[in-house]
Amino acid sequence: MKPLNYVDLCFVVDTTGSMGSFIQSAQQQLLNAIKVLSANSNIDLQIGLVEYRDHPPQDHSFVTRVYPLTAKLQSMQKVINQLRADGGGDGPEAVYSGVYDACTKMKWRQHSCRFILLVGDAPPHGFGKWLQEKMFDGRKYHNGDAWPDACPSGLDVESVTATAENHQVMIHGLCMSGDMLAQQAFKAIAQITGGQCVAVSNAKDVIEKIVGVLQNEFSNLELDQKVLETVQQIGHLDSSKTAEILDMPRLPVAAAIARLGKRSFLDDFIQVRSY
Repeated sequence: MKPLNYVDLCFVVDTTGSMGSFIQSAQQQLLNAIKVLSANSNIDLQIGLVEYRDHPPQDHSFVTRVYPLTAKLQSMQKVINQLRADGGGDGPEAVYSGVYDACTKMKWRQHSCRFILLVGDAPPHGFGKWLQEKMFDGRKYHNGDAWPDACPSGLDVESVTATAENHQVMIHGLCMSGDMLAQQAFKAIAQITGGQCVAVSNAKDVIEKIVGVLQNEFSNLELDQKVLETVQQIGHLDSSKTAEILDMPRLPVAAAIARLGKRSFLDDFIQVRSY
């Protein structure tokens, strides 16, 4: 079935000092996610992680720290257990850089089902200004942002979600605090990519959402495999012809084609048909 059952999940975690009171809870939620997903024997799971802090001079330790995707889940559990909250300066953090580096620096497997779980307690730099301009929010936000007009990374909600879309990544958010701007930022980033954002008290809802997506994507791996092989045999996309060869109704075949197409299995055949 490989790579039909590939699942790549990257945790993107704020490890600045403000996360001190939340870090143990965050670690437990990440470990719970690994436990739930690894219990599904139908999937081939890899886990990665990106820590983010802040841009200098607010923080001089690092902006992001990347731990590559790995199938060695015990190794990733050790990484999670060793996360420490430290540093940071003003309120907002390098959220955009964490998401962007997860999208661009993870070696996502070809055709894998891809997720980011964003975990933090503070908004990105410049988000208050973005909210005013893009969402016509007339309120003034005073959250001690050293870069109130824009993040020094040059990134914003639109650019990081576009990057996620380009890499076929769905983002979910887990907001660890009651900070209104953080909640709105995480919600905007998640929802634009098709994900959802919840408070830490509802963390299981995010895991259930990921599991639900996987159940839909991998609901019939054997059929998807047969459909893929038949399309390859035909040499172009034709759901009716594929259904005829497989001696099946067209509807489930069309559903399989939709699942395969969403993960780019059929790109070559779409291009062939467009000529």
